[in-house]
Amino acid sequence: MTLSNVKPVVLCVDRDDDIGRNVGIKGPIVGREKNLEVARKLALVDPADTDVNALYGALKLAYELDTEVVTLTGDEKVGLISDREISKQLEKVIKELKPNSVIFVSDGLDDEQVMPIIQSRVKIDSVETIVVRQSKELEKAYFKLTHFLKEVTEDPNLARLIFGIPGIVLLLLAVFGTQALSLTIGVIGVYLIIKGFGWEEEFFQRTSEFLKSLSVERISTLIYFIAFITFTLGLSYAYESIQVNNLNFTDFNTGINTLAAFIHRSNALNLITVTFLLVILARIVDEWAVKNFIHVRRYLILAAFIVLINVVLDAGAEFMIVEEFGFGNFIFNGVVGVLSLWIWTKLTDYFFSEEIEIMHRIMRDHEGKEIVDSEGNRLGRASKAVIINLELKELRYGRKTIPKKDIASVGDKIVVKTK
Repeated sequence: MTLSNVKPVVLCVDRDDDIGRNVGIKGPIVGREKNLEVARKLALVDPADTDVNALYGALKLAYELDTEVVTLTGDEKVGLISDREISKQLEKVIKELKPNSVIFVSDGLDDEQVMPIIQSRVKIDSVETIVVRQSKELEKAYFKLTHFLKEVTEDPNLARLIFGIPGIVLLLLAVFGTQALSLTIGVIGVYLIIKGFGWEEEFFQRTSEFLKSLSVERISTLIYFIAFITFTLGLSYAYESIQVNNLNFTDFNTGINTLAAFIHRSNALNLITVTFLLVILARIVDEWAVKNFIHVRRYLILAAFIVLINVVLDAGAEFMIVEEFGFGNFIFNGVVGVLSLWIWTKLTDYFFSEEIEIMHRIMRDHEGKEIVDSEGNRLGRASKAVIINLELKELRYGRKTIPKKDIASVGDKIVVKTK
């Protein structure tokens, strides 16, 4: 088929390949008769499809200008895959028809995203957008909204800010009503602290890993459930104790004595301590199952530390409100607690000495060293080696991470592969 070198070709684009999926015809679709046939078939299959309007609009222009019309089809996976397919079909059309220019016809803003691809290969004389008149502004608004939502969902940080925080606030309002104002402010405050100190990625990563680890097949899930019940009981005891004791913080001394009485007379502290110990037990069960013994050691030490805190707080409260207890007993409890924690730590060092040595060796080999790419450009200094199952998983520098697979070599400097 030959074309005049003067008249432009009318070029229609179906980026998401509605034609291919509904009619079974792939582009490029060349010629007025063939495009008319495709338009009729598509209208019979799906008369509400906007591509029908675009095809008939392109045909109308082609008849008015007495020129040819070509339709390019992309792929239902809109983006890189569909644009590559359109580019390939456009090359074929240019090779066969050799047009000097084209008139670009589309059914809306989405198809117009491929205009740079077309302009890089052939001149565009005009752009015609064929939409139902009543829906033009609505379509633009819809496209902008869907584009915004797509950007938000693809960016975890934006998704947490746009969906996560408002979602938690609405949940608190639904459960606690207007009394949730302080809780809402508290949630926002905690998020701002996490964000400000750069703990956001690690916090949400650990939270995501925890949620994924929950399974009815794991004993740890049952332990977490028991811990949740215990924590709820602890909060109820705390609330009841606050109501009974009528806590008073008018001045520093009164506040300290009131807090001491609350700790000594309420079971809330013990129940909350048990909650933490149950959570630690669940983590130990999970880490032991995957033979991550170095984390088992950490949780064992953390459990002992929590018990020590409970003992010291209880002894301090008793010292404040019971005269016979005496300062000497408070010091004795504290010293015995610290000594017990030290002995416990040394015992865990003995039982997990091999694992500790492997972990320290990995840390010595990586942490504190300069990181450069394969071209010698300095990227930063390794601040932390993330170790899982006694193997390096990734390196961190600043707020960035480098997966182990991207590390080319480790010597005086750490060389990473250039992407």
